[in-house]
Amino acid sequence: MSWDAVLSVAPKVFGEPEFDWADGPFDADEASILAELEILQKDKAALEAREVRLIAQYGQMRAARGVGKYVPEEVGEYLDLSPGQASRRLAISEGMATRQPETLAALERGDIDWAKARAIYEVCRPLSVEQAQQVETGVLTNAPRFYKNVRAKANRWVKKIDPNGVEQRRLARRQDRCVTFNVGDDGEAFLGIRGPVELLYPAYVRIDQEARRQRDGRTLDQKQFDAAIDNLNGENQSHIKTIIWVTVPHTTLLGIDDKPGELVGVDSLPRKSHANSRPTRIAHGGEYFTIRPLE
Repeated sequence: MSWDAVLSVAPKVFGEPEFDWADGPFDADEASILAELEILQKDKAALEAREVRLIAQYGQMRAARGVGKYVPEEVGEYLDLSPGQASRRLAISEGMATRQPETLAALERGDIDWAKARAIYEVCRPLSVEQAQQVETGVLTNAPRFYKNVRAKANRWVKKIDPNGVEQRRLARRQDRCVTFNVGDDGEAFLGIRGPVELLYPAYVRIDQEARRQRDGRTLDQKQFDAAIDNLNGENQSHIKTIIWVTVPHTTLLGIDDKPGELVGVDSLPRKSHANSRPTRIAHGGEYFTIRPLE
């Protein structure tokens, strides 16, 4: 189904855009596009809310028949989601539909977008149903426009509604500490650390201070990255004994060309990153050979 077809059956409860575009520095065509974008944003939010309700309803129906365990796979099949993604989507949908009706209704009206609705859900997840609904009421009253402010307001309300649970929640969050690694494009990757703020903030300050002391042509972001890597790996990286598997074309090892190597299971590597690799034995046709660079 095309996007136009989806919009044709989507609930149209918004009417005219809230902002009077005639007051802005726009000509008629520009104002028309901005007005359409505003309405489209609300329509998208309404569609997200409809999806939440449908997923939650489907999960309840299948659970009532005793086959609820198959729901993530079934939902994932039709939404092109992996089982893990579908499980998270199902949990959020069921939680939002049963625990936070005001948040879902606000999403349906287009008052908030999906990112803000999910932020409210995530912040309220450790709370009881009654507490979660008190928090969402407080957040949605004069809700901030931007995601960061919505999440901050939700956290303030959580502390206000359940002040005695602050320490318990903090200790529970510590159990979620982790390091994540994801491969990007063109040889880039992302390394993330999540954990207690009292440990990570001093680490960030140290990296930031070291970066700001450097006076050269690098950007602050680049200097912060370099400082972080130096702290993790050490400026003299000869002590690092991490073992990885790299597949290098034999023509590169022989110095014939500069074909990139392959970091097994990750990504391609430029020639200079394995230029000093020690030759090793390779298998071909059941026999082993040793390749050495040409002198």
